[in-house]
This record gives sequence, C-alpha cells and structure tokens, in this order.
Amino acid sequence: MSVSANMQNPSFHGIYKISMPNVQTIKDENEKNAVTEAAINTIVMGTNSSIEAPRISEKDSAIYYRINDKHDKDFEKGFREILNSCNKAFNVDLAKKVYMQRVSEEEYQKAEVVQ
Repeated sequence: MSVSANMQNPSFHGIYKISMPNVQTIKDENEKNAVTEAAINTIVMGTNSSIEAPRISEKDSAIYYRINDKHDKDFEKGFREILNSCNKAFNVDLAKKVYMQRVSEEEYQKAEVVQ
C-alpha cells in the first residue's frame, strides 16, 4: 500500500480535562498552597500548549485543553512534573485531588470557552 504524495497527514488533537478543587474550599493551608501552585503552573502550561482557547466547567471544577498529538507526551509529562514538584515542596499528595484525564469531543464542547 502506498500513500499519495499529495495527501496530507491529518493532525489529531487530544483533549485533556484537568480537575482540581476550588482552593477556597480547602481548609488545610499547606494543601491550599499546593493546589494553588499546581493550578497556576498547569494553567500556564496548558494555555501555552493548547491549540485553542481553554474551556472551563465550573460545575466539574475542571479546565479543558486541546493539545496537538505531537505534544501529548510532553503535556502529560509536564503535568506529572508539576504535581511531583508541588507534592515535594508542600509535603502533600495531590493525586486524589488534582488529576488529568483524556475526554471526548462532546464533553469538551459542553464546557465554556475561557475569555
């Protein structure tokens, strides 16, 4: 089987949902600081990596990013590094409170565009 030279490869995009609690609801000051740090770093990384404006769902306490597949691994690695850094700096475990998952186009479309 051969591929036509005129045919372009489609670019696929992973959609990531980053969920975390609202920092105003966290009672423990150390955990609040860790989640704040994780949120700021994730928003900066996600906004810089996303090929579209991020979307948000207040109901789900989540923000969505559309990442070009060429950068999926870097995005996932960056998120893990952010969590690990916050866990070490604040001596907490954010894994159950701050997490990332790939989601469907339908879920992404339901979220509001960040303006």
